[in-house]
Amino acid sequence: MKADTLKDGKGTTITFADHANLFLRIDPTSITPPGMEGGDPIDTTSLSNTSYRTKYPQSLMEMTNGSFTAAYDPDAMEDAYAAINDNNLITFTFPDGMAVAVWGYLKTFTPGEVVVGEQPTAECEIVITLENASSVETAPDWEAGSA
Repeated sequence: MKADTLKDGKGTTITFADHANLFLRIDPTSITPPGMEGGDPIDTTSLSNTSYRTKYPQSLMEMTNGSFTAAYDPDAMEDAYAAINDNNLITFTFPDGMAVAVWGYLKTFTPGEVVVGEQPTAECEIVITLENASSVETAPDWEAGSA
């Protein structure tokens, strides 16, 4: 039986534990959750190899950055700038209730061009640190949805 898949991204949210006011004043129009990466392979080729170069996977994984585009009120810029480089717990929640909480920080809040007749938006990047407020390595916390 095929697993359920997300049919529509509507309702996906991001929350910053220490910056709740930020998301009262901006409204994401698209969200890219963080991914996972294993890193480049370790070259294990030696002079004893006879036909092929050999490789081995790294032991550590890395979460890739997340991002979002948001409509915003210019009053929100102060809240956004206060979140820059502030490592805190960030939760990505999907419409089915599945969520992942990770430690990270807002790296960029870059307002786009303001144009008559168009909603102002900003491009934002989130760096995933996986290091909590006590500087301890902290794995992503996955919570099951209602599916």
